[in-house]
Amino acid sequence: MKSEVYKKVLLASLATTMAVAPLGNVAAMSQDETVYVNLGSAGEAQSISVTEHLINDLKENELWDETVLEDIENLNGYETFAVDGSKVTWQANNKDIYYRGKTTKELPVEMEIRYTLNGEEKPVEEIIGKSGQVEIELKYINHSKVQDLYTPFVVAVATTLDESKVEDLQVTNGKIVSNGRKIAVTAVAAPGLYESLGIEELKDVDKVKISFETEKLELNEIYSIVTPKLLDADSLKTFTQLDELYGSMNTLSNSSKQLVKGASELKRGTQELKSGIASAKQKLQSMNISIDNVTMANIKAAASNAATNEVEAQRAAVAARVKEQIENNVVLMNALELQAAKMCSEAAGGMDCPMENITEVRDQLVQKMEATMTESSLTMLKQTATQTAAATAEKVASQVADTVQKKVTALVGTALDSMLQGTAKLADGATKLDSGMTKFDRDGIQTLTNFVNGKVKVTTDRVERLLVLADQYDNYAGIADHARGTTKFIMMTGARKVE
Repeated sequence: MKSEVYKKVLLASLATTMAVAPLGNVAAMSQDETVYVNLGSAGEAQSISVTEHLINDLKENELWDETVLEDIENLNGYETFAVDGSKVTWQANNKDIYYRGKTTKELPVEMEIRYTLNGEEKPVEEIIGKSGQVEIELKYINHSKVQDLYTPFVVAVATTLDESKVEDLQVTNGKIVSNGRKIAVTAVAAPGLYESLGIEELKDVDKVKISFETEKLELNEIYSIVTPKLLDADSLKTFTQLDELYGSMNTLSNSSKQLVKGASELKRGTQELKSGIASAKQKLQSMNISIDNVTMANIKAAASNAATNEVEAQRAAVAARVKEQIENNVVLMNALELQAAKMCSEAAGGMDCPMENITEVRDQLVQKMEATMTESSLTMLKQTATQTAAATAEKVASQVADTVQKKVTALVGTALDSMLQGTAKLADGATKLDSGMTKFDRDGIQTLTNFVNGKVKVTTDRVERLLVLADQYDNYAGIADHARGTTKFIMMTGARKVE
């Protein structure tokens, strides 16, 4: 994956820089940062407090940190510190440091809350204690943009409601769990993801809507936990499979073109057969040999029926071969599993599906494909059998023309007329097959190939860039050079109760 290569190069460069930098400038630590944000009723930030955990990886006596925080205080000891501009020097005494400070720095993700009672938007203070249909819309705005992409923040939303006071509770992009007294509401949002990827299904993932009926509105705290995370390690396997899919689609495209070529050759062959029968008829007319229409019609019907019945008798064997070819095609089965995962996820509102659900959907797709390919194979076999029957009839007619007496010349000629009509229909069918295969290749296979190797691949590349941005976002309030950092934001709106 490109993101993994980028990450390895980035880490290698960092390791080289740390190896050659003066020891005094090295922040021998990791930083775990938690940003606490108290929000007003409309989602505006009222106060921001940041807790920094400096993990003393090398057990140093002194630690250096970079920060924009003010009113710094030690949370877990008596270690002293000195502030010089944005630089903080801690007398760590080989220990970890926990400290807290305040800031007014702009948040990378902000929140807007709108409250609606019975379809009318109002401030929360005006609807507390009221009854009716309530809707709470939480909208998250991503301000962290790098070039054409937004840092992929994921927001986990959580709150509780008194089950005795609400009915018909619903939440978008989330779940509802009840213990009989309290209802836990959880949801997920991803602000900026739609703008980064341009996928229509992601258009509203920056919002969470909670709606319910109540006789007396009261609200508990609403927590929003924001982290720069898009996918976990297991999800990255999907991109390896997609890389394989790109090559497989090219193989499918080439195979489809071969089928188009075969259909064209079939069309040309039936035209030649038609011309051959017409030529034979001319020769027969010169020999004054013919067959009556009724006889030839009966011969043609019997041959067609026999050929069709013979092919139909092979249905079970054909179906078994198709099933074996599909199940042994690893690339196709992987592609169907990916499609099943997407369908299952879409049906679940964008959430990951259990493997058993994905397998069930995939098996349904396999069954449909087996049925379609079986019918297509039988159709082609029947067409081939018809061709063979027509060619055999021509051969027999030619042999009869050489041996029969002049009194049956008229009957043979009539038969050839019937054969010519049948061949004309066969040629017409071959022409339609050629046209259909060409259209299927152009509008189906090639369009799908262009989509996979175009939009899907572009989307995959952008997702990989988003993963890099998620890795790169390691602090909000500042971090020392070369330190490794993680950060999360805990945003809370206060409870609203009836006084």
